[in-house]
Amino acid sequence: MESSSEHHELYHDIFGSVLDRTELTPYLLRNCEDYPSAMGRATMMMGNRGFYIVDGELGAGEAERAAAYVSQSLEYMKGALFPVVATQLHDLALIGSPQKGLYDEAADSIANLENLLTQGELSTLIREDPRHLFLLASSAKYPHLFRGHPSGPDRVPPRWRMAGCAVLKMCHLIKAIEEDSQDIYDYTRLGLFFESHGIPLTDLFNFSWSAPGIEPEDENARRAFVKLSSFFGKLHSSITMNREQGTIVFNSGDGVQVDIVDVKARLKSPESMFAKLGKEAKEEAYNIRDILAVTFLLKKREDSLTLFHALQKQGVILQENTASTSITQTLYDTPEEMTEAVRCLMGNLARREGNFAEPSPEEVRSNSKAFFNALSTNAGLNPDSSGQHRKFQCKIKFSVPVQYDRLTHRVLIPGTADVFEADDSAIITRQHTLPIELRISDIHSWELSELTGDAHHDAYKCRQYLSLLNRLFSPLISFPEEAFPQLRKDQNRLFSCR
Repeated sequence: MESSSEHHELYHDIFGSVLDRTELTPYLLRNCEDYPSAMGRATMMMGNRGFYIVDGELGAGEAERAAAYVSQSLEYMKGALFPVVATQLHDLALIGSPQKGLYDEAADSIANLENLLTQGELSTLIREDPRHLFLLASSAKYPHLFRGHPSGPDRVPPRWRMAGCAVLKMCHLIKAIEEDSQDIYDYTRLGLFFESHGIPLTDLFNFSWSAPGIEPEDENARRAFVKLSSFFGKLHSSITMNREQGTIVFNSGDGVQVDIVDVKARLKSPESMFAKLGKEAKEEAYNIRDILAVTFLLKKREDSLTLFHALQKQGVILQENTASTSITQTLYDTPEEMTEAVRCLMGNLARREGNFAEPSPEEVRSNSKAFFNALSTNAGLNPDSSGQHRKFQCKIKFSVPVQYDRLTHRVLIPGTADVFEADDSAIITRQHTLPIELRISDIHSWELSELTGDAHHDAYKCRQYLSLLNRLFSPLISFPEEAFPQLRKDQNRLFSCR
C-alpha cells in the first residue's frame, strides 16, 4: 500500500512541472551507493536532456556546454534576480508598511541565498561539475551520492540540497529557451549580442538597421537581426520627421497623417524571458508573443484608432497577421470616452473616399459602443500587470522573408556586402515569423499609467521576480500569495513620488 507521500512524489514525477517539484529525485539515481556510480547515472541523465554521450561519458565540449548553463544561471541570479528584488524590498520596508517585517525577512533570505551560491564550498561544488546539481537535488532521498568524492560531503546539508535544486530548475528554464523553441532562441542570441556591444535593447527604433555598422556572426542572432531589420525597414518607410514641431508623422499613403511624439521599441531581454517562463507553470508551454514590443505615443488620444487603421492600410502590419483575440484596449473607460476617436476614424475613412460630410452623432454613438465592447474583451488578463495601464494593443505575427546563401546556408543581412556580392542564383529564401506586441497610447496617458504606482515597470518586474523566486527557492524564501495585494498598495506609495 503506497503512503500519501509516495503517491504525491509519483504524481509529481509523472505529471508535475519541474519547477513545482519540491524535490527532484530522478529514478535513475536509485541504488547508487557512491560518487562514481552516481556520476555515471547523472551522465546518462544529461544524455536524456540533449547532451552528446560517447561510451557512457560526456562528448567533447559537452561538459563546458553544461557548465555554461550553470554559469548563466548563477550570473542571472546574482546580477538580476537577487538585486532587483532586494533593492525594492529594502525601499518598501522604509515607507511604514504593515508588511515591513515580511520585506525585511525576504531581503535577508535573498542575501543569505546569494552568499550560499557565490561563496564557500557549495559554490565550488556546483562549479566543479554540472552533474553535481543532480546529486545535490536528489540527496534527500539518496543521501550517499557524494560518498567517495575527494572532498565530500558525506551528507548534504538541507540548505545545499534546496539551493542546488533551485539552480537546476533555473538551468532548466534557460535550456528550455534553446530546446523548446529554436525561433525564440534566435532572439535570445541577438539580445546577448546587443548587450555585449552596449546596444540598449530598449531603443531599437533609433538603431541604424539600414547601415548597422556591426553584425552578429552567430547564425541564430543573424536570423533574428534580419527579422527585426525587415520590420523596422517597413515601419521607417512610412514615417517622416516634422522638424518644426519636433514630432514624427506617420503617413497612411492616401492622405491620412498622424502625429506621433515618440516610438519606443524594445527587444525582450534574455533575463526577462527567464522570468516570464519561470513565474508560473502555464508559461512552460512556451508562448512568448511579445519578443518585440513597439509603443506609439501620440499627441492626441483620439488618434489611436486612426493610427491602428493606418498601420494596417500601409502594410506595416497586415490584418491577417493580427491575432484578433489579442486586440484590446484600456485607453478608454467608457464608450462615451471613445466617441472622439471613432469620429476621427470615421472622418478619415470618409475623406479617403472623397466624402467630406461629417458622420451623424447617432452613427458615432453606435460605432463607439460597438468598438468599445469589442476592444475591451481581453483587458487585464495578466495577473502580474496593473489595471492602471492605458493603451490600445494587439499581438501580431509578422511574416519575414530571410535570405540564405544556397551553398553555405549563411544568413544574408540586407545592406551588407554579403548581399551586394551574392548572385541571385546563389540565394535561397525562407519565411520566418517575428512575434510583436504593438501598443498605442497618448503621451499623457502613458506617463500617468506607466511611470507611476504599481504600473511602474520596476514594480511589475519585482512582482514577476518574486513569483519566480517562490517557485525556484521555496522554502528557502517564501513570499506568500496573500501578501501581493498589500505589496501593490505599497508599490503605489513607493512609485507615486518617482
